[in-house]
Amino acid sequence: MSRSGYTIYDIAAEAGVSIATVSRVLKGDSSVSEKTRLKVQEVISRRNYRPSSIARGMTSKTTHTLGIVLPKLLNPNYAMIFTGASDGAWAAGYSVSLFPWRSITDQEGNPALLLAERRLDGVIVCVEYLPPHQQELLGRSLGELRQYMPVVLIGCVPADLDYPAISYNMAEITQGIVEELIRLGHERIALIGGMEEDRDELRRDIGYRQGLEAAHLPFVDSYRVWCGGTAEDGEAAMDRLLSSLLPSHWPTAVIALNDMVAMGCMAAARRRGLQVPEDLSVVGCGNLFCAPYLVPPLTSIDTHQQQLGRRAVELLLSGEKRREDARWEWVRRDSCGPAPLPKEKT
Repeated sequence: MSRSGYTIYDIAAEAGVSIATVSRVLKGDSSVSEKTRLKVQEVISRRNYRPSSIARGMTSKTTHTLGIVLPKLLNPNYAMIFTGASDGAWAAGYSVSLFPWRSITDQEGNPALLLAERRLDGVIVCVEYLPPHQQELLGRSLGELRQYMPVVLIGCVPADLDYPAISYNMAEITQGIVEELIRLGHERIALIGGMEEDRDELRRDIGYRQGLEAAHLPFVDSYRVWCGGTAEDGEAAMDRLLSSLLPSHWPTAVIALNDMVAMGCMAAARRRGLQVPEDLSVVGCGNLFCAPYLVPPLTSIDTHQQQLGRRAVELLLSGEKRREDARWEWVRRDSCGPAPLPKEKT
């Protein structure tokens, strides 16, 4: 039914033609005479009729609707992914339905069946790092989902998942951050955020260790602090780190899981009397809209989330069976600077 309440049956009755003729007019079929086409079109325009996308889907076997599964709707990074996917889909004549799941491995109902019931033309699934015991469940859910529709994965995609995917190489990104901080003279570098159970080969910890090893710097257990992805998590993690060490052993630089964790780290540091970046350099990830407006403005890694969403739609609609690394780049602002000079003993 159209927004005006009129159906194709009403249009056919008012124009004095068959339903099939109205359908051919809507499809632009050249077999309809000009006189009949104009008569039907006049009724359609006058009644502000819009054909039902569901009805079109029943005929064409396609709904021109894609799905996107995001684990956390309150995370601004996921909002940017959805915006990019929605823009890309709209440009291609599709719409996007959002499915907010904490994890695709949720056992409350079958995720694959829930999506299949929506008659989607394909789905984008954002994958977060999962503990080993959940990765098998993820593979099972995705395998069942693929029986119903094309699937493209985005985010932190394990290498053993054989799907078209756009993945962040967090090992490469984190190693690059470590190398830049070392170039600025930092030797006490902390990494805050993430799941300790994560063992994926592209995870941050691999790049963190590789960057330290290349500079012949030791890995210090105290400088690796695990936490969730919110500002509150970052603040609590930074507070735990500083509380566990003497001030002379405090890190001079922090790499945060994301910009929100970085915001929390900066808040905890200020409470301890640390100045950013004079005493502590902070680097976030995601380049959120708020990063330039923090005090000081936050240095971050731009992971181009909107472009990621748009590209995922392109990959889904093209049917290409390929894996890609997502783009990333430094956005240098005032929260990151040279390591502080050693304080003279009095």
